Amino acid sequence: MSATWLILGATSAMAKAFARQAAGQGAHLILAGRDMSEIELLAQDCKLRGAPSATALSFDATQVSDLKRLVTATEAAAHPLSIFLAFGAMPEEGAMRIEPELCARMIHTNYTGAVLAIDALLPQLEEQRAGAVVLVGSVAGDRGRKKNFRYGSSKAGLAAYAQGLAAHLSDYGVPVTLVKPGVIDTAMTWGLKGPPLPLGSPEGLAQACWKKAPKGGTLYFPWFWWGIMGLIIHLPRKIFNKLNF
Repeated sequence: MSATWLILGATSAMAKAFARQAAGQGAHLILAGRDMSEIELLAQDCKLRGAPSATALSFDATQVSDLKRLVTATEAAAHPLSIFLAFGAMPEEGAMRIEPELCARMIHTNYTGAVLAIDALLPQLEEQRAGAVVLVGSVAGDRGRKKNFRYGSSKAGLAAYAQGLAAHLSDYGVPVTLVKPGVIDTAMTWGLKGPPLPLGSPEGLAQACWKKAPKGGTLYFPWFWWGIMGLIIHLPRKIFNKLNF
């Protein structure tokens, strides 16, 4: 599909699964994140799976100073460049109310950091007129709910950004995919009370993203969340406000 995939937030379960998927398809990889020891292990694994190259890159979405390093690494990579952005934070809502620092870091990670990272790479995407962008959002961004409206608002902001980015990059032939996972079996959801529905797997999500990336658009995963969120979005306000979820 693309010569190089930049995986942002490479230590998340979804990012690891996508990196392995891309490696199996023969893509070059740049694996960016904070835990370099874990990323280096992933890079070795991806090479064994078929990646011609897999570079580990230190990157923290909350540090604007890291953007220059990101641009330099991608400019030197085989092109066209594609991007899979999977970093995110989901502190407990009650904790964010008590500790504003948690809320500020969550917003910076989920929204501000994502926007700044993509914007820093935008000139390359425009110039190459190829590649793809995949942004991992959340069904929580479709409608603000009582139990996670702070987190949901950050993902709603990312969704609006993805829509505008897709419109902008349509002039350059670069598709943008916004992924809206439901409850996925990852570290972020461990210990949470989820709905009585099957958990999605990171591997299944990675495969779905790989197939969707060349086309762009919105991807709900697992697929049935499309229907669930359609119902939730259209619930009358008075009924919705009484729901405790």
